[in-house]
Amino acid sequence: MARKFGSSNTNRVGTGKIDQSESTGEKWAGSVAAQVATAANIKAIMAKTIPVNYVQCDPQNPRKLALSQAQVSAIAQNYPLDAKLLQVEDATDWIEDYVARVGQGEGLTGKAVGDLESLVSFAAALKSADRLLHPIVVWRDESTFHLIAGERRLLAHILLGESHIAARILEQHYSRAEIDTLQWEENVHRVDMSLWERVEHVKKLLESEAGIAATSVTKLSKILGRSRAESQRYLVVLRYPSPLLLDAIKTGRVGDLKSAAALAQLSPEQLQKKLSGAPLIAPPKASVKFSDKSQSQAFATLLKAAAKQLKMESAIKQIDLKSPAGINEALAILIDGLGSSANG
Repeated sequence: MARKFGSSNTNRVGTGKIDQSESTGEKWAGSVAAQVATAANIKAIMAKTIPVNYVQCDPQNPRKLALSQAQVSAIAQNYPLDAKLLQVEDATDWIEDYVARVGQGEGLTGKAVGDLESLVSFAAALKSADRLLHPIVVWRDESTFHLIAGERRLLAHILLGESHIAARILEQHYSRAEIDTLQWEENVHRVDMSLWERVEHVKKLLESEAGIAATSVTKLSKILGRSRAESQRYLVVLRYPSPLLLDAIKTGRVGDLKSAAALAQLSPEQLQKKLSGAPLIAPPKASVKFSDKSQSQAFATLLKAAAKQLKMESAIKQIDLKSPAGINEALAILIDGLGSSANG
């Protein structure tokens, strides 16, 4: 657990102020601070090295590690990494044995073992705090630094036994919604963030805004900084949540967003067959072409009427029915819905 910054029971920082020694990390952090200071739109940010023990992980971080900060600290103390092995470049043969020994000693299973292996591999590649390229991001609340971004970097430092870590310090207090957005921007581009973590985080972002039902594709696209197509898929998954599909996403059986969005439009029976590996007859793909604008407008009117009859108005609400691509997308959704009604 993170200690309060400046408390009297530490020998690391006797004055209650951040260590100002001219270490390599400090010089690097000072350079970052100088660059940040030139940005006109970011004025409340400092870059310094701060004590690892005073950083508190965010329990609501979308990256749902199965190991807590306290557990990693205990592992670092009880099973310290071999400094000689860390000095050898590209030496990873020892990691599997180390993880197995720790897992057995600490009673770790499932995802916790995988998360530990990932953290140890990261620590082995990092080797020391001086090699950290990107500082963590924290906001300061009196004597505690609350982590916004960089959980794996922090935990790797703990495993390495490092006392300090480079950090960007945001002095202002951020709301939960603002922190969620910052964490999304930090995590979404990382390949090791699972689909379940991304879906859960988008859900949290929407709930802190107008809500899932009231958020349009365009608005979500702006919130996430992602394409309309990707935003549409998130909304499909979140607006028609099937316990079966959500479980498949959570357990990793469905790992990409495009597949999840397609599965979300199936009937429960079709979804069960698909996830169990049984052959499933693919629904016909909609492909309608129009010779002029009046035809597309008439077809859009028919689609709206059909959606109302099938009680699927919300399913095509955010689709642009002025374009042929949008009309075909809506038609495909209605065909799927019609098939589900017939099978039900």
